[in-house]
Amino acid sequence: MKYLISTLLLLCLAGSVTAQTNYAAADIPKALLANANVVVRQYDVKFEVRNIGEATETEHRVLTLLNDKASDESNQYFLYDKIVDIDDIEGNLYDGNGKLVRKIKKKDILDGKPDEHYVNDYRLKVLQFARLDFPYTIEYTVVRKYKGLMFYPDFFPQTSSSEAVESASLQIVMPEGLDIRLQELNVPENCKTGKLQWNFRNLHAFETEPFTPNARAYLPRILTAPTKFRLEGYDGDMSTWESYGAFIQKLNEGKVKLPGETEEMLKNMTADCADARCKVERVYAYLQQSTRYFFIGLGIGGWQPMPAKDVDAFKYGDCKGLSNYTVAMLRAVGVPAFYTLIRATPDEQHGLFPDFPNAQFNHAIACVPLGTDTIWLECTSQSESCGFMGDFTDNRPALLVTPEGGKLVMTPRYDEKSNTVHRKTQLTLTSNGSALLESNDVYRGIASSTQADIAEMHPEEQKKALYKILSLSDFEIKSHSLKREKGRLPEAHRKLEISVPKFAAASGKRLFVPVIALAPKVHIPDADTLRRNPVQASSRPFLVEDDLTIVVPEGYSLENGIEPIIFNSVFGSYELNIQNVPGKLLIYRKLLLNDSIQPKEKFEEFVTFFKNIAKADKTKLVLAKGT
Repeated sequence: MKYLISTLLLLCLAGSVTAQTNYAAADIPKALLANANVVVRQYDVKFEVRNIGEATETEHRVLTLLNDKASDESNQYFLYDKIVDIDDIEGNLYDGNGKLVRKIKKKDILDGKPDEHYVNDYRLKVLQFARLDFPYTIEYTVVRKYKGLMFYPDFFPQTSSSEAVESASLQIVMPEGLDIRLQELNVPENCKTGKLQWNFRNLHAFETEPFTPNARAYLPRILTAPTKFRLEGYDGDMSTWESYGAFIQKLNEGKVKLPGETEEMLKNMTADCADARCKVERVYAYLQQSTRYFFIGLGIGGWQPMPAKDVDAFKYGDCKGLSNYTVAMLRAVGVPAFYTLIRATPDEQHGLFPDFPNAQFNHAIACVPLGTDTIWLECTSQSESCGFMGDFTDNRPALLVTPEGGKLVMTPRYDEKSNTVHRKTQLTLTSNGSALLESNDVYRGIASSTQADIAEMHPEEQKKALYKILSLSDFEIKSHSLKREKGRLPEAHRKLEISVPKFAAASGKRLFVPVIALAPKVHIPDADTLRRNPVQASSRPFLVEDDLTIVVPEGYSLENGIEPIIFNSVFGSYELNIQNVPGKLLIYRKLLLNDSIQPKEKFEEFVTFFKNIAKADKTKLVLAKGT
């Protein structure tokens, strides 16, 4: 997946300088040191809007670095471009006693292009602070000038769980007659000290919790957005999704026209198609075969797509250009399609807020509504299946850009019927406990992603990857094959032949045989700490089924009988069934995890559910010789 312009998203924090100068580490309240690698002594932001297209943002930040885990903070990076420029920047370095060690002057600040190979106007200033004995303190002030205002600040007073905050503030100054829109998340009531002013104090660091949906979403956050705005000569309105989509439509005007000969070629290519779906598949295949991704972000070009005729001529484009090109090609063959903005990230719960129109998009795709069906197209990938949304764009709001304006819709959600793993394994056991394992596995939907990626590798690289991900502790891969099958719900097929020297434990005339072979071990969370956040077993629902046949060594038979194990929870279900037939053990295991978000009070039930799974998976079958 490729991003739209990210500079503006990264430059949405700012601050105002205050007078504090006592930064001795000993003055930090002891309660703020627990679980912290960094303590924010001061973080002040002042955002002054002059008019619909200009603003000044001042950020003042003081950080005390407590240990080596905070060493990355010793360099501070500031992106800028032709729309958001850095007017002034300075920094100071203090030792653990709060004594000034060094002032960083303008000539000491690095300024250059980021380390990448695309065409854009991004530049980067770097404040490099010398590393002292911990703890020590860094301070910086940066002033930014906005010459385009599609973004107002997105303010995180606390940016991570390992960061404690003594003091943080946000102040916004608006000109008369210009409105601002706000959304507060996890902000205590007493933090708002004025109409457009907030102060936060004594925010404690905390241990991160596993199985938490989007942990960062539970930190305090203030979103701000304009109503009227201006960006490089284009005026827009963000008060509704419809009006914001109309602005994007205005940027795209005149950019969907294709050369006549290309339109004719596309019509000939799809002439024998019986329906629109066939046309979509052929156009998408042509896109993948004939173009490549290349990001272009010059000024408003970070939001405005390259004309379709230019993508057609040069055979490259970024997500905006390639998506617009796809829309143009589909329209040329009579298939309605829409340029679509989306927030691409593996965590679909982090991003847009449907009731708060804003510009927090970072990617473009194409949407093809076909009556009762809708086909979504990831236009930057040369290998993705036509119509499949991977974990970067599934189950989240997306903004269709139509001639009538923007329309917020949801992308597909893949449930446990779509995300499946089915492993069919035969394990031939010997009397010394060694085994030959032959497995034929099918992965579907998002569950196929890892195996599909491995399938694209060279055979030797495939083997290295398999050694890393297989759950067996001691084994040798004798042969393997992986195949990727495209489709609306793609599959990955994997075949393995593995030698396992110590699959079963031998003791005298008995063999102690595990009931699972390739199923990964279940991680049991620590239940001893007080839970802070809601609980989610899996970010996406999935179903895993294992059919394991164990061929018993001659002369051995099952000594212990095992009753079927079945239990259910609000988080999913588990089943283990064992059949003893002449010469074989037939083992069926099924694990279903849903993506429901449960209140923190359900955490104990969640731990019990996973303990039961782990206990069942540790079941040992006892084979005895001569019984």
